[in-house]
Amino acid sequence: MLATFLLIIFLGAAGAYAIAHGKAALSTALLASAAALLLGVVSAFRRPTRDSPVETAAVETSTGQRAATWFPIFRSSAILAAVVVGLSVVVLVASIALSARLMFLHDYSPLFLIVLLGIALIGCGVFLMFRGLRMARIAATAQNPGVYLTRSRIVLYGSRGMHEIYWNDVSSVEAADPPQRQPLGKRGPAWILVTCTEESKEGSPLAGPSKGPSGLRIQVHELAANPDALLRTLAHYLQHPAERAELGTDSALATVSGLGPDTQRQSPAV
Repeated sequence: MLATFLLIIFLGAAGAYAIAHGKAALSTALLASAAALLLGVVSAFRRPTRDSPVETAAVETSTGQRAATWFPIFRSSAILAAVVVGLSVVVLVASIALSARLMFLHDYSPLFLIVLLGIALIGCGVFLMFRGLRMARIAATAQNPGVYLTRSRIVLYGSRGMHEIYWNDVSSVEAADPPQRQPLGKRGPAWILVTCTEESKEGSPLAGPSKGPSGLRIQVHELAANPDALLRTLAHYLQHPAERAELGTDSALATVSGLGPDTQRQSPAV
């Protein structure tokens, strides 16, 4: 997160310097990039200090509506998402215009530096565009975003769309904290990985439009519910298949609250 703040400061200072020297296209690209990154950070920190409770809710699956135990995900602001997408378009247009001007209308040397600058600015615009679209996907979905546990499957509605996996195809549940993927604050692991069995990876027929080849990857920084509670719950119902019949009922909520205190930090692997 510190690196992101330093990048925002650098982009803002570079944009101000470009304005002072009359470089309109360059300053527009730099300042729009800084503003979009800042809004992304603001969106990430616009969160309540307390975890959202686990609830019983209905979820749309690939085979119809099912009762589920719901671990909420933060719903992004539609306004912030629209502003980030708009700024990313400004970055792309300004970057392309600047690159074309420097490459074809002026005789700057060395040329490869101009090309690298153009690639960097356009790449920044593309990154911001995808960031804004992921925010918009969560903001606009009709189904409340989150992780839904039904009797037959695990369903994820997040920034990458809808994914689902059947309990019978799950081989393990584990926490993962890969490099460059640290969560916001001290919220446990960066990812919760729900891994498929080898047979499922090889292509057994599974329902669901967005199921990945190796299972589900839940981004901890998107969760509004307590991530440790979700991790313990997934591990519990994987180990005790007979108890999955209670998912989507008040009995499941009692089970979740009885698995351990929310302040306990565990990383079980099954």
